[in-house]
Amino acid sequence: MFRKLFKRRNKAENTEPSPDIRSQRPSAGQLRVKGLNETLFLAPLPVYTGQAQISRRNFSEMNETYLELGGNNFGMVELGKRLAFQIWMVLCTAFFAPVLICLWLVAFSPPEIDRRFFDIVGDAVQVFATGSLLFIIPIGAFVYGMLSGVYASAKSYPIRFNRQRREVCYIDDTTHRVLIVPWESVVAWVASSQGVTSYGAMRDYTFGMGLEDEEHDTVQFVLSAQPSDAHALGMWTSIRNYMEDGELVDTPNPMLVVLGLTPTEEELIPYEGLHTFEIERKGARFMGSLDDDGGDLTAEQRHRFGYGKRTPWPLRWWYVRRVLTFWKMPYLIAEWAHRKGRPTLPERVQIWSQPLPPEQWAKPSLALQKANTLVKTAMDKKGANFVDACKAAGLH
Repeated sequence: MFRKLFKRRNKAENTEPSPDIRSQRPSAGQLRVKGLNETLFLAPLPVYTGQAQISRRNFSEMNETYLELGGNNFGMVELGKRLAFQIWMVLCTAFFAPVLICLWLVAFSPPEIDRRFFDIVGDAVQVFATGSLLFIIPIGAFVYGMLSGVYASAKSYPIRFNRQRREVCYIDDTTHRVLIVPWESVVAWVASSQGVTSYGAMRDYTFGMGLEDEEHDTVQFVLSAQPSDAHALGMWTSIRNYMEDGELVDTPNPMLVVLGLTPTEEELIPYEGLHTFEIERKGARFMGSLDDDGGDLTAEQRHRFGYGKRTPWPLRWWYVRRVLTFWKMPYLIAEWAHRKGRPTLPERVQIWSQPLPPEQWAKPSLALQKANTLVKTAMDKKGANFVDACKAAGLH
């Protein structure tokens, strides 16, 4: 749970209710437990967490001035593959299943029953093909959901974090009202809720942020469902590291550094499209050790010098799977979803996003600098977890 509250040293919308941050002002390191729900606050005052940041897949754009959360089309390739699977279900039901059944009837019928394959397969295909039309309903619902998601994303504004101004910009999708708040006032948390179903206990994780609108005395909540607490913590760490330390989220993954791999320009493109096809093919070739430096070595020499065994099977199976998903169809769908774009940012936000001279950059507050030093010392040198380190720093 929450990686044991950041015990050193560890290397979409959600329906869960948002925490009360107006009447009960939280602080970094505070843990609230209510029934089966637990909420760990990471900010305000975005202090050091010591956690590993996640990949850039959650961010649509980043540069020396700002970082954008949301606004990309990641997941569209996977949806395209699921659509291909459903199409194959229709084809199998309409054509392959009746042919196999007719073959079985012809081959295993008693001798006294005269069954000819071509006499029965036509009627069988007609019956099954007619029945397969029922798949139009679930496939239509799936396509509708996929398209509506694309069009909804084309009307949604991303959240922009300006590192030079140390501010966060939120734009309401309906009213187009611009809300800009100080970075150090943003409330962030990781929430975990547990429920019991017929399949057993289920746990859901949510990464959330609250941006307080002082003018209207309200809070704009940003909630994102996550597959695990590590993903939720990693997302916040990515944002915090960018804002505080200037680390871009596309900093090479430590595992890639160990393997001696450097991300290519295509791999750093912040959306899915036709280039994703080539990235996945490169990954399949890597799995088979087809592109390493020992291409001219024999199998015995590769073993002696520590190279992996060369095998074309990962690449072959990759091609089989691509054929089954209609080759580049999912990637074309993702490319189309990306080209749908998103709404034009208001002029005020465009001006706000312009880079500033270094001498005009905002600086961290003294309170944050002091808290960062205390928390980092407690976690890295004394082995405290995040909650205890924040308590030692006097944050809660």
